[in-house]
Amino acid sequence: MTAPHPDGDRAGRDPNRPRIPLICPRCGHEQRVVPGGPERAVRVVHLGTGREACEPGDLALAPDDGD
Repeated sequence: MTAPHPDGDRAGRDPNRPRIPLICPRCGHEQRVVPGGPERAVRVVHLGTGREACEPGDLALAPDDGD
């Protein structure tokens, strides 16, 4: 068992704390986490489509990382 954090539990429960967006590393669009359950795994989906996969047009417009 671990000791409690000195500032209390800060796992995103403070409504005044700014939310850090989850950005897709492949297409650059915002994503969100869909909670799982006993029969489902946790998924990360795109906000605009609700799908895990990037849209083909988005991948064509993705910035080049210089490699």
